[in-house]
Amino acid sequence: MKKKLSKLIATFRQPKWRHGRFSALLMGGFLTACILVNVGVQALENEYGWRQDFSFNAYATTSEETKTILDRLQSDVELYLLYQSGSEDVQALQVLNRYEVLSERITVIPTDIAKNPAILSRFAGDVETTAQADTVIVNCPDTGRYKLLTYSDFLTQGYNIEEGVFEIEGLAYEKKLTEAIVYVTQDEIPTLGILQGHAELTADMLVNLTDFLKSNNYESVTRNLLAGETLEGIDALLIAGPQKDFTDLEIQQISEFTQAGGNLFVMMDYLDPVDSMPNYLSLLKSYGIIPMSGIAVASEEDVGSYYEELIYIMPTMNSIDMTVPLISGGYDALLLTGACAFETPGTTDQSLTIDTVLQSGPNAYVRKLDANATLQKQAGDQEGILSLALYAQRMHSSGNISRVFAIGNSALFTDEYLYQHTFNEEFIIQIMGQLIPQNTVSLDIMASSAFRPSLTPGSQVLGIALLVAIPMLIIVLALCMLLPRRNR
Repeated sequence: MKKKLSKLIATFRQPKWRHGRFSALLMGGFLTACILVNVGVQALENEYGWRQDFSFNAYATTSEETKTILDRLQSDVELYLLYQSGSEDVQALQVLNRYEVLSERITVIPTDIAKNPAILSRFAGDVETTAQADTVIVNCPDTGRYKLLTYSDFLTQGYNIEEGVFEIEGLAYEKKLTEAIVYVTQDEIPTLGILQGHAELTADMLVNLTDFLKSNNYESVTRNLLAGETLEGIDALLIAGPQKDFTDLEIQQISEFTQAGGNLFVMMDYLDPVDSMPNYLSLLKSYGIIPMSGIAVASEEDVGSYYEELIYIMPTMNSIDMTVPLISGGYDALLLTGACAFETPGTTDQSLTIDTVLQSGPNAYVRKLDANATLQKQAGDQEGILSLALYAQRMHSSGNISRVFAIGNSALFTDEYLYQHTFNEEFIIQIMGQLIPQNTVSLDIMASSAFRPSLTPGSQVLGIALLVAIPMLIIVLALCMLLPRRNR
């Protein structure tokens, strides 16, 4: 055995092996090992998702909340990534592949729409969202429900105070994908009923709100109790500026709805004739909500409490469960145009709690626009901090809890300009999360940064050290090679 080994070693010591075949053999073995390692690592990644995300924003990293949701999936989900002419969204594909690794019920299907145009008609979308290149389609065959996510859906915006504009701030791949998966796999979708029959805002007038809710996994339907419809199948009822009073039967139906745990979303404006609607007013008062006659006007003394005009109020958010995430995240810039105010909540019965959500500056006042149509403060006008939005909860004898959110302005939810220039969308999500907490599909998943953070004085130390270290290392290596030659 030793002779054979010695002979083999002697063979490899021959010049033809030392300078040719042996080197080629070693190179071939090295390349083969690299290929096998690469294939093995990729197989482990596909099977177990062991690859770590070292990108500066960790955009492909999934949270424990997502992992828990995927572990509980009871239905299969298909994730289609549409592309054209080989131009795939690489970032989106990497995120989708991670979802496929985390759950056996997830299947990722990259689809070239040039080769499979039928998919565009199969998942037609709606007026606001249509399937196109870079769209992700989240589909659940079991429920027959799907969700289209365009590239813009994965971007979040922030407000640049210096420039006074909104700009792209973060990437929300995980948040949007996980919420869409929850939406398409749910047996029941949270639904907002829109009350009709009293000259309220119609569904057409509320289209900006309903489209936004739909894009965030909420359904909306109209309900007309005067026409014999019921409140069954809805989770919350929107009462948007009625101009005619409710009948006794309607009040009874709404009361039965709230006693069963149903919740109310109330919008008002300063021109609404609430004082001439005793039944409607009694419903509001049962939750400690008492609207004031007149328009809320900011005081010039309260700098920062209004925008250009005194009736364009920029309210302050009080810190309650609903608003804490908005305040801490800096998403508290809202604009109420022509709002009414409510009586400041006082002492309530033991089964009712009520909080002020939005309020004016300390010197605002309520101006009744009668024969004297001026907005200037007059003697007798109520002055001080005005409650502009309230949130009430009542415990019923049955043990059910009903909730009411009331706000003295409807433009916040209907005006397209406000959707583009304020954080009303984030505010709406918080409202819906409070009114329909048991069925919400809006998850508390943070978006990752869209841009690499700029260098700061403190962050330059490492960069400078690397710039100095690299040439110094080259010099040291050069000296290590040259000094022995010099001493020969």
